[in-house]
Amino acid sequence: MFKSHISCRVCGNEKLKPYLNLGLMPLSNNLLSAPDEIAPRYPLEVLLCERCGLSQLSIVIDPVTLFGHYVYRSSMSEGYKKHCHDMALDLRDQYDLDAETFHIDIAGNDGALLAEFKKVLGHKTLNIDPAVNLIKICEDQGIRVYNTFWGMAAAKHLLATSWPLPKLITATNVFAHVDDVTEFLDAIKSVLRSDGVAIIEFPYLIDFIEKNEFDTVYFEHLSYFSIYPLSVLCGQRGLVLADVTHHDIHGGSVRCHIRKHGEPSTNVKRYVFKELEEGYNKIETYKNWAAKVDHVVRNFSKLITYSAGTDFKIYAFAASAKGNTLLNVARLTADDIPFIIDQTPEKIGKYSPGTGIPIVSLDKLVEDQPDFLVLLAWNFAEEIIEKCKAAGYKGRYILPLTCEVI
Repeated sequence: MFKSHISCRVCGNEKLKPYLNLGLMPLSNNLLSAPDEIAPRYPLEVLLCERCGLSQLSIVIDPVTLFGHYVYRSSMSEGYKKHCHDMALDLRDQYDLDAETFHIDIAGNDGALLAEFKKVLGHKTLNIDPAVNLIKICEDQGIRVYNTFWGMAAAKHLLATSWPLPKLITATNVFAHVDDVTEFLDAIKSVLRSDGVAIIEFPYLIDFIEKNEFDTVYFEHLSYFSIYPLSVLCGQRGLVLADVTHHDIHGGSVRCHIRKHGEPSTNVKRYVFKELEEGYNKIETYKNWAAKVDHVVRNFSKLITYSAGTDFKIYAFAASAKGNTLLNVARLTADDIPFIIDQTPEKIGKYSPGTGIPIVSLDKLVEDQPDFLVLLAWNFAEEIIEKCKAAGYKGRYILPLTCEVI
């Protein structure tokens, strides 16, 4: 079910240092069928490699357990779809992409990214994703799916069949999920055209620290990357981290352009210098941050338990992985937050693991009109607030990491 991983997956350093221990936690996206169902728990701890600056979990859960049937749906967020559409426009102009471009999206989920790219380019695409339940959703949009995990086996299969070599490979919000990052990049290198580009996008470690985004720690997220360890890894695999840009999505993400040839841009060098200069490869930086996390959790827990003990009614929005981390670390239950509102069909009628809180539709929010709504998917706060107001909700909103009331 899980294995220990206490050597750095980038540089092999065996002297990793722990800095954040969230205790025994359930699998965030493995929702329950009954409120009293017992969710298995595993140690959720983050370690630092001071040699290359990578942060990673101390264990790896079997990926089939996590991703074989996946309830997260990318297309549920209009903000994410707009982000993908804008990305398509940017990359089209930067790399002369057109209708003849063959594009592979690694772990493309329900096809949200490829659907937006197809609107812009009208090109040939392939989604490589292991979730069986998402295949039909993609195919109904005209997106072909190779139902498997990305790695050398998948790459060899493509090379042995009639698929052309891709000029564009995208991998958004998946690189942090990968145990063998070396094989992941080797597989990309083996199929990417010589003039092609691989775009890897992930939540940025510096935003994670500076904005106290500890709730993005869950078992799918095996690694927490900054630019320095990725540049080290690319160099080891004979690839070039050619450019990097920062984007606001998911609380702060970086888009990394990886190529077979060329030199790192000045921008890449600037990121690496800043990370090392500010001590993001030093354990003291992270231990100081972990103390702040304790403070954030205590404040949030006090706010909710105090309010729940009064006449105030508090619900939450989004049965998200980050929300599940937050609720479990704060030790909240259905006694504190009776319902979680969600719009993903596969989640409604289920229960949040570890807390037993029922997941219900937006209709429940409008019908009950709770005083406050905790935005567990705070990274899409603006979109959620707009959606809830349009549906007829008249209450106020709580941003959990800052305890700000809107």
